[in-house]
Amino acid sequence: MRRTPAEKRALGLWSAVCLLVFLVVLLLWVGDLALQWPVLLVPVLWAAIALRRRGGSS
Repeated sequence: MRRTPAEKRALGLWSAVCLLVFLVVLLLWVGDLALQWPVLLVPVLWAAIALRRRGGSS
């Protein structure tokens, strides 16, 4: 069964949000948020990729 573009987008956003929550909790628990905040750009980039328009049949 193939996923529709809307389902792919929703799955990408869901995983980006889960990663963001995980990283924030981990940074608050064992890290220094003031120093290690750039790691939070990873899920933001992930969400941006998930939201981009896809051309063609993909």
